Amino acid sequence: MYKNNRKNIAGTFKLSVLAIMSSFLLSPLPGFAQQSNETQQLSDVQQIVAVVNDSPISLYDLKQRVLLFMMSSGARQFTQQEQQYFNQQALQSLVDDKLKTQEADKYKTVISKQEQEQSFASYAQQMRVTASQLEQQLGQVGIRKESMLLQIEASLAWEQIVGGLLMPQVSISDEEIYSILDRMTTNKGQEEYHPLEIFLLVSENDQREDSRTAAHRIVEQLKDKASFQQMARQFSQSTTSAVGGDLGWLMKSQLSMEIVTALEAMEIGQISDPIETEDGFYILQLAGKRQILTPNEIDARVDLQHMFFEISDKAESDEVAALEKIVTAAAAKIENCENLEEQGKALGAKETGSLGNLAISELPKNMHQTLLDLEIGHATKPLKEENGYRVFVVCDRKDPEIRLPDYDSVEGSLSQQRVGLIARRHLRDLRRDAIIDYK
Repeated sequence: MYKNNRKNIAGTFKLSVLAIMSSFLLSPLPGFAQQSNETQQLSDVQQIVAVVNDSPISLYDLKQRVLLFMMSSGARQFTQQEQQYFNQQALQSLVDDKLKTQEADKYKTVISKQEQEQSFASYAQQMRVTASQLEQQLGQVGIRKESMLLQIEASLAWEQIVGGLLMPQVSISDEEIYSILDRMTTNKGQEEYHPLEIFLLVSENDQREDSRTAAHRIVEQLKDKASFQQMARQFSQSTTSAVGGDLGWLMKSQLSMEIVTALEAMEIGQISDPIETEDGFYILQLAGKRQILTPNEIDARVDLQHMFFEISDKAESDEVAALEKIVTAAAAKIENCENLEEQGKALGAKETGSLGNLAISELPKNMHQTLLDLEIGHATKPLKEENGYRVFVVCDRKDPEIRLPDYDSVEGSLSQQRVGLIARRHLRDLRRDAIIDYK
C-alpha cells in the first residue's frame, strides 16, 4: 500500500486494527492485561501489523503500547469501544515513533542506553516512585520495561532532531524580544496564563474525523481523573509532550484567538473541550492564572520534602485510624530538615525524599494555604492516599520576586514556540511522504 493511496490506507488502518486485535480485546484482562506466555509472545513478535518504510511493527509492539496507553489513562476497566480507540492511537503512536527514529538515523543520531535509563528514572521520580518500583508496576500489568525504553528512545531522538536540525531554522530578532518585554510592562496587571496542552496533529484532512473522535475520547479520560501530564506524554504530538504538555506562562498576545477564548472561560485545573485548528486539535488544562508583573503569594517557592507511611490494603478501619494517629504524632515532632531521611526511618516512613524546589502554585490547590502558613522545618498534617499517609515538610520558602524576564528567557520561550510549529509540520511531512503498509 503506497503513499498515493492515502484514503485506502486510512480505511485499511481502521479495519486491520479491529481484526488484528479482536482476540486481544475479548481476552480476560485482570487489571489491564494478562501476561502472555513465551509461546504467545513469540507468535506476537512474528506477526507484523504494519511496515513503515520497510521497518516492521509487530503485534507484540502494539499490545505493549496499548497497555502503556491504558496505564496512563488511570482507569481500570474499559468498554470494547474504548479498547478499540486505544488500539488505533497506539498504532499511530508506533508509526510516528518509527518515523522519528528513522529521521534520527538519517542524521546519525544515537541515543545511549544510559540516556534512556536516566529518562526512565526521571519519569519514575515524577510518579513519586523509584525506577525499580516503576519497573515492577509496569510488570504487574504486563508491560516490559524495554517497551517503555523504546518509546523513550524515540522521544529523545526526536528532541535531538528538533534541537539540531529544526532549531537552527528559527530566527528571533531583537525587535521581537524587546516588543514582548515592552508589552509586559504596558500590560502590567492584566492576566497571563499557564496552560498545559495535548496536541493531536491532522496530517491529512480525511483523518480529521478520526482525530476529532480521539480528542473527545482523551477529554473523557481526563475528566475521569486521568493524569493530564501522563496523557500528554503518551498522546500529544507536540514538542511539549516531553515535559507533560507544559507551555509555561504566556500572555494573550502570544496565543491564538481560539486558545485565548478557551482559557478566558476556564477555571484553574479545568480541562477544555477539543479546540479545532487548521493543524489539528488542542486539549488544554489551565494550570495557573495571574496578573502580569503583579505579586501573588502562591508563586512563593518552597524546598519540599515528603515522607510516606504505608498501610496494607487488607488493613481494617481501626488499623487505618491508628496509623493516622501515629503519623500525626510523628509529623508533629519534626522541627527541622536536618537528617530528614534518618528522621523518616526512625518514625517508620517507607519513603523519604526531596520533591525539589517548587512554586506553591504548581501544587494541589488544597495544599496552598497550608504551605504558606507552615513554619520552615515543620511538617503538614498527614494526607490520606490509596495505600497510606503522606506528610510534606517545608525546608525553605522564598517570596515571589516580581521582575521582567531577561532577554535570554524571552528568546528561549519564543524559540520553543516557533520550533514546536516547525516540528509539527516536519512530522506531518514525514507522515505524508512515508510508505506505510498496514497488514
